[in-house]
Amino acid sequence: MSFEKTLSNYPVVKVPISRLRPSEEINAQRAETLAKIIAEDNRWTTPIFVEHRHCIIMDDHHRHSCAKSLGLSVVPCILLSYDDPNLQVTYWASSEPVVADRIIEAGLSGNLMSFKTTRHRLNITVPGCAISLDELR
Repeated sequence: MSFEKTLSNYPVVKVPISRLRPSEEINAQRAETLAKIIAEDNRWTTPIFVEHRHCIIMDDHHRHSCAKSLGLSVVPCILLSYDDPNLQVTYWASSEPVVADRIIEAGLSGNLMSFKTTRHRLNITVPGCAISLDELR
């Protein structure tokens, strides 16, 4: 993993796609549309939120799918802990908190949760990025 310079306490890190573990299903049509947009722009601008110990995708499962379809070998990520006081994890369908162990279990087992089950938000602004897709291949 390599780090990009940032002023934030949340650096953008290039993580090999092979290490990332999804925890939720995706909408394939939505991922395909997003992949076309990213390909046309020829740069990656939004880091994926990833749980730091097991490399489980917290947020942006669609971007992970895009990265795979675009033939990228690494993808910009922000590594987080479920203990981070700035992180809020709720269900999309309600504002109820989600037990992080459920997400970790889904990522480790491959028994994915349904599309848009969880919502991960940081209470602070996180860095973006603008990395050429060629740099990520």
